[in-house]
Amino acid sequence: MGMWLIWCCNSFVLLCLFLLFCLTGHTDAKITQTPSLVLKKGQTAQLTCSQTDNHNYMYWYQQQQGKGLQLIYYSRSKDNKEDGDSDIKNDFTAYRPKTEVFDLNITSVKIEHSAVYFCASSLDTALQSHLLPLQKPPPSESFSSHLYIRERSGCSHVDRNSSLCIEIPAKCF
Repeated sequence: MGMWLIWCCNSFVLLCLFLLFCLTGHTDAKITQTPSLVLKKGQTAQLTCSQTDNHNYMYWYQQQQGKGLQLIYYSRSKDNKEDGDSDIKNDFTAYRPKTEVFDLNITSVKIEHSAVYFCASSLDTALQSHLLPLQKPPPSESFSSHLYIRERSGCSHVDRNSSLCIEIPAKCF
């Protein structure tokens, strides 16, 4: 009886360790984006998004104040870029040099670019997912960058981890 109890306890501990290992596999997944930048009107902005979970799909969204999310670009794999469902993509370029990285560039920064930019990643898209309805959806991560544009020198509020402040010189009268 004592041996059976020891075997049962050891099996339980191993089962707990196995479940802990399996269930925490995706907790290390992380998305990071470009830290703060201060730019002047007309300069180029590069937002870099990287993810640690080797997701196939990556996305760049823009959300202007008072509006919904607009998909700018998405990518299915390295060296691939697809247009989003918005007309704003003309001011942007995107490039995915590695599976883990998806860059968004603004070639000439304008006031209209003032928005929150979201980067996201997922294993696949909802349309291409073959999961049963009762299964948990694939893990997805997202992060945002704030794009602040001011008419006077300096930025009054810049989140050091995820914001982009564009500095526009004051007009001369």
